[in-house]
Amino acid sequence: MSSPSKKPNPLTRGKKSEADEAAREGRLLDAQQLFQAVCKTDGMDVEAWVKLALIEKRLGRLTEAERCARRGLALAPQLGFAHHALAVVRHNQGHVEEAWAGYRRATTLQPDFPDAHYLLGLACHELGQLEQAAASYQRALRLQPGLIDAQVHLGLLLIGQNQLQAGEQLLQRALLQQPDHVLALSNLGQVQRLQNRYDEAEQTFRRALRLQPEATDLLAGLADHLEKTGQLAEARQLAEQGLALDPQHPQLNMTMALLERHDKQIDAAVARLDALLTIPMSVNLLGDVELALGALYDQQNRSEQAFAMFTAGKQHKARLALPGGVYDGAYLRQVQALQALASAELGAAIGAARQREPLGSAGPIFMIGFPRSGTTLLEQVLESHPQIQALEEKPAVQAVYEALRAAGEDSPIALAALSDERMAALREVYFAEVARHLSLPVGSVLLDKLPLNAIYLPLIQRLFPTAPIILALRHPADVCLSCLMQNFAANAAMSAFHRLDTTVELYEAVMQSVQRAREQLPLRLIEQRYEDLIADVEGQARRLIDFLGLPWDDAVLEHTEHARQRATINSPSYHQVVQPIYQTAKYRWQRYEAQLADQLPRLQPFVDHYGYGSP
Repeated sequence: MSSPSKKPNPLTRGKKSEADEAAREGRLLDAQQLFQAVCKTDGMDVEAWVKLALIEKRLGRLTEAERCARRGLALAPQLGFAHHALAVVRHNQGHVEEAWAGYRRATTLQPDFPDAHYLLGLACHELGQLEQAAASYQRALRLQPGLIDAQVHLGLLLIGQNQLQAGEQLLQRALLQQPDHVLALSNLGQVQRLQNRYDEAEQTFRRALRLQPEATDLLAGLADHLEKTGQLAEARQLAEQGLALDPQHPQLNMTMALLERHDKQIDAAVARLDALLTIPMSVNLLGDVELALGALYDQQNRSEQAFAMFTAGKQHKARLALPGGVYDGAYLRQVQALQALASAELGAAIGAARQREPLGSAGPIFMIGFPRSGTTLLEQVLESHPQIQALEEKPAVQAVYEALRAAGEDSPIALAALSDERMAALREVYFAEVARHLSLPVGSVLLDKLPLNAIYLPLIQRLFPTAPIILALRHPADVCLSCLMQNFAANAAMSAFHRLDTTVELYEAVMQSVQRAREQLPLRLIEQRYEDLIADVEGQARRLIDFLGLPWDDAVLEHTEHARQRATINSPSYHQVVQPIYQTAKYRWQRYEAQLADQLPRLQPFVDHYGYGSP
């Protein structure tokens, strides 16, 4: 690159060529000295100032890098590369919005500049402008298909939008081009973990760390993974190792705070996350920090501050999870439409099928309800029984519904009229999806735990007329508050949980669906209240085991140890169910009555219906 208004200086042309070669070879100090010499010889050489700025940035000398970049831009304010260089420096200094403006100016002045489009995408990504980020990444890749970093970050963006398969394909494609691309490996580890491929994820993280043993981002990624999978000692070791290298690293501090929470060092964890809020970080991580801090404030009974953190964290998460950051209510409309499946005709069909199939305990068992109703604890209690094997939150029932919808059989009349042969085929669809996630031992009974399968309750009982159904219940205000508190993975159903009002709206729709099904259909259903379970685990467990037609086994009472022995628990409750039963979450809503006041009247009908008394 040379200044558009200045002829090359023969006295410095050779030094610049040598400097460029040194930079390409990674000899940064040599490149720095050569560009400094050029700038001293010819202080009007824009190219030398701009490239020196980028070398200083790579050396970590950001103040000097900024000075050089501003000098180059002052000499050539219409040069896209000069705007790009200053934006790169400001980006590294944590000034993302200023960097965004610089990249945008650079791409306007120089539309065919792939690096500027890629970094504009990165800045948009960090600011939560997801559509613009994707467009910029794609533009960069059209200009330079081999720009691996753009490919990797586009994959990461798709993963953040729960497009896991598409995101992984981009990462794997990048790794075919460059097998030791550390960022691609790190992100691949994240997507493997999101898909519950925990062994693969750990191997991928470790492979990346072997390539860069002191890379703090990789130490953070593996430490976070180990904390989530209960390998706390090594997680702490890696977090401490990383913090020794970079005491202000956001993800490492976040993981260390979670480890301090495990150790009941609540004040230390709060102090760490409070300090972390002053450090620039991505929108996604900021949301994580705010939600974690809210949970810690809750443990300190600082309800007002906790609610503010939950609200802020969910707002930041919404910027990444929802198109334009706006909730569209699509899942709510689906729930409302499915209510029509519960009909008198379907009830008659279920009753007739049940007469042909004697009740038994062969399963499956379905555990339904609303998220945060104690289903994870209840699952751990039941799966401790040696004959019960849990399928944890997988879309097996949804796969059957999709097959029905594709065949135009998703109306109440069509569902009631299905032949025995068609029902057998649909059961095969169900078990094929189960087999993708779980190998069911011979003689075991399947426990299908997915709370929001509640919306498919008519389909479940039609598909398996004798199947026992457990409806998990908890005080409605506690349920909705807990949904706001939790850091759920992004998907259509969880999109409602970014605000309290939309959470309550979805709760109303789901529980109305359950009530309609119970009115219209002969369900084989038992209620299980969370509050009763934590008050008397053995008594409630015996009641459930008897309902399921299974023999009692004292192993059910060892559910905490059973949870600890599992590789991981795919739930926001993962750090809670490995602890002894506690009572602190019972009627937590009472400490937040002021914040919940506008929504309590909407919840009152369910409070009354399920016998929770006056709110």
